[in-house]
Amino acid sequence: MDVRMKQWTKKQKVMLVAVFAIIVAVVGIAAGIVNYRVTQEGVKHFQVEVTSERDGYSETTDCKSEEEYLGNFMRTFEGCEWQEAEYGIYITGFNGMQEDIDNQYWWCVMVNGESATFGADEIPLQDGEIYSFVLTQGW
Repeated sequence: MDVRMKQWTKKQKVMLVAVFAIIVAVVGIAAGIVNYRVTQEGVKHFQVEVTSERDGYSETTDCKSEEEYLGNFMRTFEGCEWQEAEYGIYITGFNGMQEDIDNQYWWCVMVNGESATFGADEIPLQDGEIYSFVLTQGW
């Protein structure tokens, strides 16, 4: 029995590339839909929680803002210490409670109790949300 690898014709190769391109496009569109973050116009009422077990500190503040994104709001939030970074606002502390990179302390951003998957500049402000900043140790 003569077993040879089948040679692909030019038409088959073009079809394979076309199918692959369609699959990549569908996956890209699906990812865009999943990651789409709707903004809300007008005044939003929400809470900002700041918690540091290291410093024995926990405070919740009722807030309102017309800003569309959390990062823009945090730039004006009293006590928030931040700096501009390559990917937007980077929270370094609150009311003197600083991150401590040498000891792996950093500010984790959470939305309604779940770790944010985006930076504060990409998190839309929404009515009724709770935005938490938790001083976390460890990578």
